[in-house]
Amino acid sequence: MSFRSVLTRSTAALAAVILVGCSSGTSSPSAATGSSVAGGAGTTLTFAAVQGVEDTGIKALAPIYEQQTGVKIKVVEFPYNDLYTKLLSTFQSNDSTFDLFMSDDPWMPKWGTMGALADLGSFGIQRDPDIASSIWDLGTWPPPSGPVPPSENGKPAKLVGVTVVANTELFMYRSDLTPTGPKTWDEVLANAKAQNKDGVAGYYIRGKAYDPAATDFLPILWSFGGDLFDAQWNVTYDSPETVAAIKYWSSDLKAVAQADPVNADAGDRDLAMAKGTVYQSTVWPGEVSSILDPSVSKVVGKVGFSAIPVGPSGKGVGLMGNWLMGIPNASKQQTAAAAFVRWMLQKDTQMTYAQNGGIPSRSSVLSDPSLTAANPYFPTLAAALEAGPRWIPRTDQWNAIESVFGTDLNAVLAGQMTPEQAATHTASELRTLLQGAGYPTK
Repeated sequence: MSFRSVLTRSTAALAAVILVGCSSGTSSPSAATGSSVAGGAGTTLTFAAVQGVEDTGIKALAPIYEQQTGVKIKVVEFPYNDLYTKLLSTFQSNDSTFDLFMSDDPWMPKWGTMGALADLGSFGIQRDPDIASSIWDLGTWPPPSGPVPPSENGKPAKLVGVTVVANTELFMYRSDLTPTGPKTWDEVLANAKAQNKDGVAGYYIRGKAYDPAATDFLPILWSFGGDLFDAQWNVTYDSPETVAAIKYWSSDLKAVAQADPVNADAGDRDLAMAKGTVYQSTVWPGEVSSILDPSVSKVVGKVGFSAIPVGPSGKGVGLMGNWLMGIPNASKQQTAAAAFVRWMLQKDTQMTYAQNGGIPSRSSVLSDPSLTAANPYFPTLAAALEAGPRWIPRTDQWNAIESVFGTDLNAVLAGQMTPEQAATHTASELRTLLQGAGYPTK
């Protein structure tokens, strides 16, 4: 994840872009956009990207795009925290340095409330049925469902981001130990108890404060019927469902989990799974490549992937944390940038992207049999996206919310708070925080 105005252009260019639309075919970018729309040979687009596995596919595609169009994609990488800081300062100053950017989904509401993002729909980029509705909804601002920040009420919805890394939490398990994945969280616990032996932990908890614990716990919270807020931003976290979910995570699962889950993060989980010292856990798609890397992993061909298990609510609810790509309002090359976005969405581009380490968004690409040997989780991811996973609450206050929420969860895991105390304290802190930010919170 874990790991979210008026445009300056000529009437002629706008007309050309609208005619192009968003292609799902296999045409080359020059054929799909035309040289005038693409910016022409010699154009350079500067792309702010996160440094890591998330931008591997983008770096592989950049020289292909330049070869086909003459337009250079200059990928400028930043470590995760530095990318957020750089984008924030760039958007605040209305700087035109970047023509394209990658953003973790939880950051997108901040950019949306700032009015920093170009309307991609005005460039003819429209919904395509081969890409799950949940993905288009995620890139729409204000959000089409769920609570909307008070400052954004009544504003027209615009497409401001497209998914460049389809990153939705899934469930992984050792398929050599059990042939199928668990259907319910009760089954997760039963399997964990049965497999918690011979140096293999029955479950892996990502419990480090504050983002790791928060994103590890949210699918369990939702599957148990709990939530942070209702549709009017009223805090609902201090509920029996929340307490039950915290107890399950911090007590039941902890009893059969790895040693020291209080300090565990995603990289630790990847290493444990690759070493064969853990039986099951949730997982982000971005983690899978290291788990299945034959040069470091002992479990290649021994890991299965399934949907998030069903909880007492009768639902299994995954957390969506896609990386999105957008165009800053301040960019002076928005038309050329939009041409690249359209090219990125084409099916043939997405196939090449997937073959070079990218995690595509097209359902037909995720389900392509030629890709599943190297990416066995792709079909499960496609089904999860179609099922409609939930996203982080769409608020520019998320960083502060997550800090409170994730810190208290970590404290429970460490034995410093009870589940009841954590639910009550977190709820109280969230009410104070949101009321101070002008939210109609009770």
